[in-house]
Amino acid sequence: MVGSGHLEVDAEQIRRGGSGIRSAVQQLRSEWEAFQGELSSFGEPWGQDMIGALIGGCYYAILEVAGECIEENLAGLEDHADGVNTMASTYFQAEDASKIEVNRVRDILG
Repeated sequence: MVGSGHLEVDAEQIRRGGSGIRSAVQQLRSEWEAFQGELSSFGEPWGQDMIGALIGGCYYAILEVAGECIEENLAGLEDHADGVNTMASTYFQAEDASKIEVNRVRDILG
């Protein structure tokens, strides 16, 4: 939060944001796996003739590319969640170090 010429950081809220991202990734991954299971349950409804084989080939190629894209995006989101959690930890550490230094100065000044 910015106001009155200073910056306030809520490290706990940042940490909750990282947890929220990770939770969303888990939910998306679960839904993707459920969707794949549903697709598998249909079998190969396009048949075994020449046209069916062409449709099946396209279907599996598209499914593979889509799966790779989704997995890459989920991995990227996990990396963002890790980065947000690292940021929160850094703010917590900086805050702790500041408290120690302020108390040290206070003790020196009496």
